Amino acid sequence: MVVTVKVTGLNIVKARGKWYVYVRATGERLLGPIEGEKADVIARIERKDFVQKWNNRRPDEQKSSYEDGTLGSLVRWYQLECPNYLKLSSATKDDYTKAFTYLRPCFHFELDGISTSELYALRDRCSIEKWPRFADKMISAVSSMFTQAVKRQKMRSNPALGIDKVHSADPNANREWQPWEWQYIRDNAPAYLLTPMIIARHAGYRGQTLVKLGWKDIAPHPVHGWNCFRKVTKKNQENTMVPLVAELQEYLDKLDKTALMICTRQDGTPWDDEKQMQTAVSHYLREMEEKGLIGSGTTLHGLRTSYAADLARNGADTGDVAAALGDKSERMGAHYTRHVENETKVIRAFEGKKRKEAERR
Repeated sequence: MVVTVKVTGLNIVKARGKWYVYVRATGERLLGPIEGEKADVIARIERKDFVQKWNNRRPDEQKSSYEDGTLGSLVRWYQLECPNYLKLSSATKDDYTKAFTYLRPCFHFELDGISTSELYALRDRCSIEKWPRFADKMISAVSSMFTQAVKRQKMRSNPALGIDKVHSADPNANREWQPWEWQYIRDNAPAYLLTPMIIARHAGYRGQTLVKLGWKDIAPHPVHGWNCFRKVTKKNQENTMVPLVAELQEYLDKLDKTALMICTRQDGTPWDDEKQMQTAVSHYLREMEEKGLIGSGTTLHGLRTSYAADLARNGADTGDVAAALGDKSERMGAHYTRHVENETKVIRAFEGKKRKEAERR
């Protein structure tokens, strides 16, 4: 009697006309390149010697192992040893991990043979197999890794530099909220969702900072006396000071301080990460949009835009706005307030028209 033993936990992929077998959990290549049909690969996997070797692996043999100079070896170095990767936010690491998982069939590629044109072809295929924005994130992850590799002489150059995006950004994304939209959410949103939104609206923090914002981060200003947030932002390690305006202070005073973090889930426990919090807020906003209670395009990050626009309309220049946002570059102040500057130009144009009409009377 012939007993068939099924080997699980493997990925069988075809790349450049040849077959490869990888460990699903680690991305380690076990077989390949193999020519022929998929049935030939399965026959190799079901051979007694392979099954025995697979079932008798030691823990240290289950680690990823790729030949030096391959894409797989570089990914392993980047995720385990590169200081720049280790400093990334958990959300960015998660995006990069998904990108590298998609790239596993290419892990045997030699780094010296990867060209810009090949990356364009990979990006185009990824946009079809996944979706355009995922393809752009994949290229971004690869480019970030290649940049660090070049600095450490693991690569001669970065072939991913300058690759344009396949995804067209929505000009309405992260827009400034309309006053009536904010008023409705301010009056009706459940507290656990309103808390990160009201802080974003009046302090301008990103999600990755909001989720780590604690009660200990509130203290009186040493000169002016009013309460303010003092927090080193996760994205760029800027030490920011943001005064608590009256509306925000009054709201925070009413919250129960049962947790170290200010923003918590409905049960009072901290959010796992910013993605979990942002997803919960987004689902609620889309539900309100479907009911016609707010317009389309509202996001948690859009409240950061509203915060910056409010500062600009009250006389802050782009440098002041950038500092209040916790951004190092004045360009970011201009980025968040460009629509306000255009608005100011339109107002100036119409005021000039009114003056001319008054002079003719």
